Amino acid sequence: MDPILWDKIFADERKPRAKPLGADQRLLMLQKLQGKLELGLLFEIFTREIEKQIDISRLIWDLDDTCTLIRRGKSTEFRQTFVLRFGDNELGKLQYSTPYKLDKDEINLLHTYHRLFAGPLANALEYRRVKNMAMRDYLSGLGNRTSFEQDIQHAIAMSERRNVGLVVLLFDLDNFKQVNDRFGHLDGDKVIRHFAMVLKQSVRASDRCYRIGGDEFIMILQPATAESAQKVTRRVLQLTIEDATLRTLKIGSSFGYAQYNKGDTATSMIDRADRQLYKQKRNK
Repeated sequence: MDPILWDKIFADERKPRAKPLGADQRLLMLQKLQGKLELGLLFEIFTREIEKQIDISRLIWDLDDTCTLIRRGKSTEFRQTFVLRFGDNELGKLQYSTPYKLDKDEINLLHTYHRLFAGPLANALEYRRVKNMAMRDYLSGLGNRTSFEQDIQHAIAMSERRNVGLVVLLFDLDNFKQVNDRFGHLDGDKVIRHFAMVLKQSVRASDRCYRIGGDEFIMILQPATAESAQKVTRRVLQLTIEDATLRTLKIGSSFGYAQYNKGDTATSMIDRADRQLYKQKRNK
């Protein structure tokens, strides 16, 4: 017998028999999902419940052009995609890879699981949206001071545990006060937005940018060295010159950076970067 055909027959023999969920089972699943606002935990519970009846090789969630691997494993030739909806809102798509082709009863069972899952998932997505808003600076779109304070603690801990290089890079705009005084706050806001774009274009995906107040910005570069900071500052200075709005308003920037040393705190790093920044500013 063809080995491929044998594998398919063997997989089909191992296929669990899907049973419709009774009222008690549906209620129990809802209770397990209720109040879970962290997406990772929510999907873990959801997947664990499905795998009681259906063998899943791999599960991918696709939302807003972002694919998240929910269940790690090998992709198979048997793949089926379902759209998740809650009311009029689409909550992404789930693509299942299974060792065998799903039958009608299993597909109907998945639809039941999806209906139970949609409400808690919508709540978790809304929680993430609101949480992200609370961590964002409304004007620049960068992280805010609260976000920075959380992230820098995590970055320092990472450096301590894994000896990963960390650099804090501080920026302050030159001539910003004169723009506000002469042209008004609308042009001042435009400067903030354009400089924020410059910062985002100057770093890697693993680096993070924040506006911590007024015309003060800060970056967390990790992994990074002093050379990394110098490369980023060169890119920032070049992109600032190339930006028509910043160039017309004669906006420049001063900067300072601090490389993590064992025993450093967020305060000690920012203090070193700040002293370097103002030394540069005074020398202009």
